[in-house]
Amino acid sequence: MGPSTLVLLLRASDAAQSDNAWDAFLSSHGHLLLRAAQYTHRDHDAAMDAYSYVLEQLRRDNFKRLRAFDGNDSDHLDRWLVVVARRLCLDFRRQRYGRNRDSTPDIDREARRRMVDELWDPQDPAELPGSSDSNPEWHLKNQERQQALAEVLEQLEPRDQLLLALRFESGLSARQIAGVMQWPSTFHVYRRLKKILPELRSRLRERGIEDPTP
Repeated sequence: MGPSTLVLLLRASDAAQSDNAWDAFLSSHGHLLLRAAQYTHRDHDAAMDAYSYVLEQLRRDNFKRLRAFDGNDSDHLDRWLVVVARRLCLDFRRQRYGRNRDSTPDIDREARRRMVDELWDPQDPAELPGSSDSNPEWHLKNQERQQALAEVLEQLEPRDQLLLALRFESGLSARQIAGVMQWPSTFHVYRRLKKILPELRSRLRERGIEDPTP
């Protein structure tokens, strides 16, 4: 069924039990939901509004979203919750601010751009492509690259999606990432990144993307 806090929450038989179980659930996992809101909303008030939205959506329809969890350990639940919370935060962002022309939130677009940059490890930061290029063809190719990267990212396991989100969207250090993901050391963070990034690079090359410049 899953970790004990989730089991108690979903098996609560009355409102009082449900409220107590919800409090216990948030005590164990609420910090992850809050961080997801802070990753997607840099402004404090907006982050808190997004956090409230996440909680509201998780409680909606008798915890319908939480009932979709099919894992059986706390680590899996933490990773799954962060992915779900990020998606809810982006939904909230779109509702409040509308969609960008390319339907990609600024934070995701910039994070993906940094990810592409790092995949090919350029020698000099000055070599990185500028986002203000006014060439229409450049923008079209860049949009195609963003879409390709989004698609290959969707193919990753939730754990790896979370790792990349923490690394590229929030800019957390390896030590901080190890703490969030409950890994023994920073070595595990670097080892996993060293495995994921070449895989992404290979998948992008299969799509005709050979370097960080559109």
